[in-house]
Amino acid sequence: MYCDLHIHTTYSDSSLTPKEVVEEASRIGLTTIAITDHDTVDGIPEAIEWGKKYEIDVIPGIELSTDIGREEVHILGYYIDWENEQFNRRLHEFKISRQKRAHLIINRFKKLGIEIDYKRVALLAGEGIIGRLHIANVLKEQGVVASIKDAFSEYLNYGGLCYVEKFRLTPEEAIEMIKCVGGIPVLAHPYHNRYNNLIPKLIKVGLEGLEIYHPEHSLEIQLYYEKLARDYRLIPTGGSDCHGTMKGGEILLGNAKVRDEIVKRLKRFNQYNQK
Repeated sequence: MYCDLHIHTTYSDSSLTPKEVVEEASRIGLTTIAITDHDTVDGIPEAIEWGKKYEIDVIPGIELSTDIGREEVHILGYYIDWENEQFNRRLHEFKISRQKRAHLIINRFKKLGIEIDYKRVALLAGEGIIGRLHIANVLKEQGVVASIKDAFSEYLNYGGLCYVEKFRLTPEEAIEMIKCVGGIPVLAHPYHNRYNNLIPKLIKVGLEGLEIYHPEHSLEIQLYYEKLARDYRLIPTGGSDCHGTMKGGEILLGNAKVRDEIVKRLKRFNQYNQK
């Protein structure tokens, strides 16, 4: 019984709707999935509804984007109270900030003589939050870049020609936000940033898990973080970080997964927190 605990939908920066995520999860035999859209919970109710029809357990989650200096650090939250009004007000502020950022980025491209159709960017985002990945896809469509990776390295990453600062949230603040709505905070794809020295600091403010199984983590890296999780008594989690086809290539859903025992451990921890 396998589970994928890191999945995005069209409500953030994936090409798959919540319904399509559930359908694909059912097709490949997953028993549990977690919807972890970037800075939004809008896709959760639809996923839960379809999960009931396909008999797939849907964990309400989120992936909050935070910053340390010039680097992004992502914090996953599992079993969050996604209907909490104060939590949703804060997420709405993030959404407005992302929209403003998208306009600023597009204006920077305009100064370089590159016209980007904001309506096309908004169409790709649909009802979700506009992100740099949507802009990168439009750049690729227009032939400005050869790949999504090139769009980020040349234009959209820190130091790129059209990079614009976003709202700044610290990992500590993200952990506090997640814990305030009853969630379990987990450090996402730690090898991506290699901030291993950050882990003890985040444990002190409430970090409870470490994402070990991820498409970017080799077996050697997995073994390293498995030991780290044991040493720090963190819950090991994992998932495909599926964005559909938005990053190019295959869909990835289920490419990295965990056994059902991990979900049971998360559930036990969540039940303990509720007491």
